[in-house]
Amino acid sequence: MTVRIQQCNGASADQVRYCTRLVAFSALCFAAVACTGGTGGTGGSIGAVVSNELVDPASGATCSQGSNVRITKNDFETVLNGQCGAVVITGSTGSVNVDRAQSIRVEGTKVTVLNEKVETLEAIGSDNTFNMTEVGHATIVGNRNTLLGRNYRQVTFKGQGNVVNTNNEPQLDDQGTGNKVI
Repeated sequence: MTVRIQQCNGASADQVRYCTRLVAFSALCFAAVACTGGTGGTGGSIGAVVSNELVDPASGATCSQGSNVRITKNDFETVLNGQCGAVVITGSTGSVNVDRAQSIRVEGTKVTVLNEKVETLEAIGSDNTFNMTEVGHATIVGNRNTLLGRNYRQVTFKGQGNVVNTNNEPQLDDQGTGNKVI
């Protein structure tokens, strides 16, 4: 490209327009590659690349390098493979299977979450089911949530009528009412 631009010095008006278009097209191509993270693929947007966040992924997605995930739609079924960062679910009536995540926050209702390992679990919404293998700290603000799993290190209840059924005896802080550990 450098050689082509140098050849435009002292050129006719048509040649100058051609060189200008060539430079503009090259800049657009560079911007397109930068915005898709160099993959040239579709579906990338500047916000998604800069913030490393997947928004409303299709039925399956892979978290690479701790990608954050946001699920905002209702009636969803999603599988997230790999190591995710923060997973935030504001949609309702759906299910998500997350291999591993730094944190999972459910603000919606009637959501089912399956997970192998998460450090922080937060349930703001109500009537959700969590089938987890290993959880560091769970904070349950909503009502009538069911937590199933092998190992919950710590559980904080702030809502009502929540149940934890786990293989171990977690450290418990019950600030709500009618909550129980089975």
